Amino acid sequence: MINKYALLIAGIVMGSTAYGQDAPAAKQNLIRLGVGNSLNGSGDYQITKAHLEYAPQLGGHARLASRIAVITGSNHYNFGGGYTIPQSYRGVNLEQELHWLPFGANRIVEFGIGGGGFVGYAKTKSFSVAGFNEQQSFYYIPDNHAGLHIGYIASAYLDCALNQERTWRAGVRVALQNDTQANILPGGQFQLSHVW
Repeated sequence: MINKYALLIAGIVMGSTAYGQDAPAAKQNLIRLGVGNSLNGSGDYQITKAHLEYAPQLGGHARLASRIAVITGSNHYNFGGGYTIPQSYRGVNLEQELHWLPFGANRIVEFGIGGGGFVGYAKTKSFSVAGFNEQQSFYYIPDNHAGLHIGYIASAYLDCALNQERTWRAGVRVALQNDTQANILPGGQFQLSHVW
């Protein structure tokens, strides 16, 4: 009889212990919308970058980032004396990154660092040489490109949960990308995420 009560008490204790444990967090796949600025080249002028991203969770410490990005901006390079040269950059990229989350996914604050590659189409207008010739006339040699390009991206992000369920997140992303047309775009974006 004592064995039956001991088994019953042990069963209740084991059952309540299992009930009190947190269930493993479900994987959260995110949709992100980001917008921010990048510097074209070595800081020549600012351009705007906006992206729409699907970021599925891979295990407890990794997240993919598949995005389409639109990059646009223009500027007039001023040589003084009323001499300017128009510059512009327009591009669309398909980007793929893998982020490592050292502190885990779905935390109140989620930090990720990673890298990847992209393919896209860009159209740039710039110049290779500019100045005054022997007759003191202003001149420049256009350096315009249009076409497909591929490249790499390195980035880091920090997102904070906006609600207790952690289904809405806001944060920042900093990135550096370089492509086969020698376009270097360091920059940052504000991003808003929602569980998909």
